Amino acid sequence: MKNQTNTGETLPAMKAAEVLGTTHLRILILIREGLLKGSQDGRKWVVTRDSLDFFLKHGGALRSESTCLNSCGKSPCSGHE
Repeated sequence: MKNQTNTGETLPAMKAAEVLGTTHLRILILIREGLLKGSQDGRKWVVTRDSLDFFLKHGGALRSESTCLNSCGKSPCSGHE
């Protein structure tokens, strides 16, 4: 991720998930893929505010949506009985 300022501010991964409208697991995947900068702080994961802002500014919110794991094809899924 180029051309980012570095404020040093971090958010818990759960809060980053709320901002993106996704899950905690998806945030961890985005960190692993290098799309977000994050690290473990004790037992919890945190994401840098700068990387989250950069991700959102460059269309990241669209990429953060995922389809149903049960292959219903809906995004987001409305659930299964």
